[in-house]
Amino acid sequence: MWEILYGKAVSYNQKLDMSQLCFLMCYRDLRPAVNNGAPQCYVNLMKKCWDKNSEKRSSAKDLCEIFDKWQNDESVLFELNESKSILENIEDSYYENMFNGGSKFINTREITEKFSEMALLSKEIELIDIPDDS
Repeated sequence: MWEILYGKAVSYNQKLDMSQLCFLMCYRDLRPAVNNGAPQCYVNLMKKCWDKNSEKRSSAKDLCEIFDKWQNDESVLFELNESKSILENIEDSYYENMFNGGSKFINTREITEKFSEMALLSKEIELIDIPDDS
């Protein structure tokens, strides 16, 4: 929904592979920034779709019903139209720099530790305590 709103792909400008990025999105709620000029009705719906709890997210049927209501609601249409003008004037630098400097969710040490734990659990490796030779 973010890409539909802004017409640009989300770029985190991070040196993460896809599995690390997926981990951050799923377990750390990493989400792209939302510009203040975006229509609030759309932002609220988008954030609902991002909910960590899948039961709280809108279904495809819900989305169709919401969009159908919006087509017949003059105040929503006005808000969407006004924000379109604002968003069209936003410079590309906003998108290019929105994730520079990292995210407060990213802690590489913590990620590495978590991946190590996940790898150990998924492979059912038995750890053996090896005594020192001293």
